[in-house]
Amino acid sequence: MAEQQMSGVLHCEPCEECVREEWQFVRDGELRWEGYDHCPRYRIYACDRGRGVPPPWARERILAREGAVHLSVGGPDGVPIALLRRVYGLSIAEVVAARAEGYRATPVEARYLTRTAP
Repeated sequence: MAEQQMSGVLHCEPCEECVREEWQFVRDGELRWEGYDHCPRYRIYACDRGRGVPPPWARERILAREGAVHLSVGGPDGVPIALLRRVYGLSIAEVVAARAEGYRATPVEARYLTRTAP
C-alpha cells in the first residue's frame, strides 16, 4: 500500500497559469511517486510524495499522460499473483479479474513488476 507524505499544503483557486505534474519512478528498489503544484500568479508551490503505488488521482493522471501497459497475470509469462497483491493490495476478487483480463499498469509499474518477478 502507498505511504504518503505531504508538505507545503497551500491551495489557491486553479487558474490558467497553474501547473500540476506527477511522476512515478523506482528508487532503492521501491516504487515512488511525486506530485507538484505551482501557481506563478500567486507564488504558491506545493509538493506531495510517497512510496508505493500513487493515489488514484495521481495514478490516473500518469496513465493519461504516459499510457497504460497491459500485463498478463499468473502463469509462466505473467506477473506473479503474490507480487501483484503485495504491490497493489488487491482483493481476491480483483486478483481473479486480473488473472482473467490482465492488469493495467503505468510504464514504470510494468518495468518494476517485470524486473521484480523471479
